[in-house]
Amino acid sequence: MKRILIIAAVLLASLAARAVEYEPKADPKAVVTIGNARFTVLTPSLIRMEWSEDGAFEDRATLGVVNRRLSVPSFKVTKSSKKLVLRTSELTLTYKNTGKFSAENLSAEFIMNGKKVKWTYGMSDEGNLLGTCRTLDQCDGEKTMDPFDKGVVSRAGWAVLDESKRHVLAKTDSDWGEWAEPRSEGDRLDLYLFAYGHNYIKAVHDFTTIAGKVPLPPKYAFGYWWCRYWQYSDYEIRDLMDHFRDFNIPIDVFIIDMDWHEMWNDDVFTGYHDQSGQVLGWTGYTWKKDFFPRPENLLKDLHDYGVKTSLNIHPASGIQPYEEPYERMRKDYLSRTSDYDGPENFVNEDGTDAFIPWCIDQKEWADSYFETVMHPMEKMGVDFWWLDWQQQRLNKEFIPGMNQTFWINHVFFKDMEKRGLSDGRYSTRPMIYHRWGGVGSHRYQVGFSGDTFATWKVLGYLPYFTSTAANIGYGYWGHDIGGHMQPWGVHSTNPELYTRWLQSGVFTPIYKSHSSKDMSMEKRFWVFQDHFDMMREAIRLRYSLSPYIYTAARECYDSGISMCQPMYYDFPETEEAYTFKQQFMFGPDILATTVCEPVDSLTALAPRKMWFPAGNDWYDASTGTTYKGGQIVDLKYTLFENPYFVRAGAIIPMAMPNIQSLQESSSDLCLWVAPGDGYSQARVYEDDGSTQAYESEYAYTTVGKSSDASSMNMVIGAREGSYSGAPDMRSIRVVLDGVLPASKVTLDGVDIPYSRFPKEHEGESVWTYDGAALQLIIILAPTSVTRNLYITVSYSESNAADRALADGKKGLLRRITSLSEEGKFMYATYVNGWKQMPMGFIRAAGTGSHMTEYPENAAQYLRELDLKAAYDPFDTEKVPESFKTKLAAWLGISR
Repeated sequence: MKRILIIAAVLLASLAARAVEYEPKADPKAVVTIGNARFTVLTPSLIRMEWSEDGAFEDRATLGVVNRRLSVPSFKVTKSSKKLVLRTSELTLTYKNTGKFSAENLSAEFIMNGKKVKWTYGMSDEGNLLGTCRTLDQCDGEKTMDPFDKGVVSRAGWAVLDESKRHVLAKTDSDWGEWAEPRSEGDRLDLYLFAYGHNYIKAVHDFTTIAGKVPLPPKYAFGYWWCRYWQYSDYEIRDLMDHFRDFNIPIDVFIIDMDWHEMWNDDVFTGYHDQSGQVLGWTGYTWKKDFFPRPENLLKDLHDYGVKTSLNIHPASGIQPYEEPYERMRKDYLSRTSDYDGPENFVNEDGTDAFIPWCIDQKEWADSYFETVMHPMEKMGVDFWWLDWQQQRLNKEFIPGMNQTFWINHVFFKDMEKRGLSDGRYSTRPMIYHRWGGVGSHRYQVGFSGDTFATWKVLGYLPYFTSTAANIGYGYWGHDIGGHMQPWGVHSTNPELYTRWLQSGVFTPIYKSHSSKDMSMEKRFWVFQDHFDMMREAIRLRYSLSPYIYTAARECYDSGISMCQPMYYDFPETEEAYTFKQQFMFGPDILATTVCEPVDSLTALAPRKMWFPAGNDWYDASTGTTYKGGQIVDLKYTLFENPYFVRAGAIIPMAMPNIQSLQESSSDLCLWVAPGDGYSQARVYEDDGSTQAYESEYAYTTVGKSSDASSMNMVIGAREGSYSGAPDMRSIRVVLDGVLPASKVTLDGVDIPYSRFPKEHEGESVWTYDGAALQLIIILAPTSVTRNLYITVSYSESNAADRALADGKKGLLRRITSLSEEGKFMYATYVNGWKQMPMGFIRAAGTGSHMTEYPENAAQYLRELDLKAAYDPFDTEKVPESFKTKLAAWLGISR
């Protein structure tokens, strides 16, 4: 409840401010000046603190902070020539007017958990919970190449954001609107004190209020991405897409890594370095026609397959003379400026063409680059760019000291924004895939985390890395699922590790496979026959969860709270929230984790230790088991079980089972409900999925339910709001998971009939029961989105006593049925080849089928489920010990 109230408060504040453009100059009423120091009260807990040796202060945006025009909170100031005391409702700041900030002259006090906390300038923030870092290149699962930038939350209750040396964004009369430049010379400090105690959610929200919102990516970004660093030819790419379709695997994005252009191992190059001194072929803008004879046709084919496309670029080398767009850019660039780094007209003394150096920080160069190099390829069919920038400054600096990683992200994103101005709010929603460039990078959305090793240790590190980035608003990390490269001495893909990575990846912001140019880094699912079904099941689960994920993405835009959040956001005073780093909240109602150890060689079960926070029960959607909150539990999982835990009673909006692409226009909805009594509510977000109109054109559907042992009552509200292309009708399916069959189901007070074969009643409202999954499924006839719908599910009088029978049975039944084939082989081989399978096992394995066929007897079948009778026929010296150990472990039988 506390989380709901906090999120509601920040959403209201966000909605009220949505119409306001970013304004870096604060309201003068929020500003207090004394001597060479200036303080701006942004919120009761957030103070900007400036000092400059010349008494001049900065009102322009910086790279990290773009908006300071907030509603002025109430505060009081006591000031003399020697001292300033500033009091808000949350803190008291004191500055002794003795010059540059120091521990002796600047401090603040506030109350946290009933105790006074004092901050002084320069104090070490050892409790800072960190933000994120540039890359996971070479990460071994324990440390990163670069240190983490700090976040705005800390166990100490305060954090300081230092923008003192960051560039400013100055207004220009060009269509860029603003351009970076260095700060004014002189000694100056520009700091932001976040004194929010342990209200981490409010601190992060207020950070994104001043640092800029996290733009909502297009909906397709939350689907599955395929990429491999590989020398693909166009026919291979088409063959890959045919396999995706033939195997019924959903996909939304196809990225072609850097081998789309000429490379250093191609005949066109005679040396090892280009004119800029970079390795030949690392940069490229010329399609390799041997691989792609008509690249525009391949891109159209990919669009016809229903996928968006992206190309990888490393633009460090500028534009070399051998590049296809070279002459266009030389002519265009020279027409715009005479201020450039290179020989006259880019002609060397020996008469050969000179390269055009990389100068993205010059407006004229950027204009020419996009107009003559990038836009033609976008018109050809490139939907967005993977900016794989890792280089430092190479040529003339037009913005001295600029972080090139940050700036390339800024201009690419802004170019997509400004190109759509002529289309107004229906212009294409911008997105880039890029490297972290420091504080403020969240305004450009999706990050590429780098080249990780394919190890269990790295897989186990990613939950911490991904969720921690929320502390600095960087909510859209995309990792290389399966790892990028093999560790030393490994020469084949571990299909179990890859499967677990795909399962874990379901609960990450961006779901993308990728790997290095290594024959042993195989990522095609159909190659791994024994693991294929589990891999595909993971991808389908991702697509099933897409409405929940997209709703969480909208919440990130409105509130600044990332969909992957550390546990301490909800449970800041509980020690386990900080120490259990391999679990996190995925949106408001799912507790996610990763199984990051292989299965045991004897039991074929992998361990996972979980902490379940108090205040809720938690339902394991993979096994159907409910766990009480406030405990630590050692769990074990088969390879086909992908654990995630839903708040008991929560409503999870899901897609219909046949979804193949997130670009499909559909208002159909599946409402999956975890078992649990009491009241629960969910909101389902919709927009057009692809344009910038989402800022003002969108819709929500609110769903509420109350339940106890005798009934469940659900209200599916009429759609509120609208957007271009919004369907007028929708189909709805309600799935009650982990429950026994109903005695009656009604819609708006009218009975809905039961049907064993609901497909035969297309267009009608019916309910059915899947005994193997322990799911009661209600299928409603298509109805107007303007209607409120009222569903009541009534249970028999015995349900109060019987419903505990269902707990954990979904996973148990799946385990025993999945052992049927192996069990038949073992029994037929070692016990009785004619009988093939003992009746005790058959009866247990068939429990789900019997419940499906006779739902009125479901409770009786569960009471009669005899696991020992299923195990005992195999408990003979003839049957291999390995199978008996596995069977006993999967069924929970003590031997």
